[in-house]
Amino acid sequence: MKYAVFILAFALLAAGPIDQLDRFSGTWHGQGTFVETPYSTAGTSSATTTCAWSPDHLFMICSQSVTLAGKRDDDVAIYSYDDAAGAYRFFNVHPSRITSTTITVDGNTITYPFSFTDKGKNVTIRTLNVWKNPSFYTWRTEYTLDGGATWKLMASGTSQKIVEAI
Repeated sequence: MKYAVFILAFALLAAGPIDQLDRFSGTWHGQGTFVETPYSTAGTSSATTTCAWSPDHLFMICSQSVTLAGKRDDDVAIYSYDDAAGAYRFFNVHPSRITSTTITVDGNTITYPFSFTDKGKNVTIRTLNVWKNPSFYTWRTEYTLDGGATWKLMASGTSQKIVEAI
C-alpha cells in the first residue's frame, strides 16, 4: 500500500497544479457515520459521486447524490485552479444555495475549510480527504471553536472509486 501512495504522490507532483484535481475523475461510492454535535446530527450516510473534466480541462465537475439519515441531497461540485492567485477553488451548488471556499491540496490530503459565526462564536468546520491510494480515500469532518487548537469530530468515512473516468 505504501508503494501505491508513493506512486500517486509522484504522479501528482510531476503534473501541473490543475492536474492535482485529476484524482477525482471517475465514479466514487462513499459511506460514513455522523456523530451528534452542535453542528451535526448522528446518522449514517452514503454517496455516489461522478467527476469528469470540462472540455477545456479548466474545471473538474462532480455530480453527487448523498443520502443522510434516509434523506437524499443532490449537488454539483466544481473544482478549479486559479493560476493568478496560486489557489484551488471549490464551489458547491445545491438547488437552494451555493457555497464556495479556497481548498488546500497538500500531497495526499485535500482540506475544505468553512467558517461562520454562531451566537457570537467563530466556528470553523473542515473536511479532510486523505488518499490512501488512487482509488480509495478516507474523509473526516471536524469543527473548532478555538481557532484550530482543538478539533471535534463531526463525521468520518471512506470513498472507493468504482468506475474509472472515460
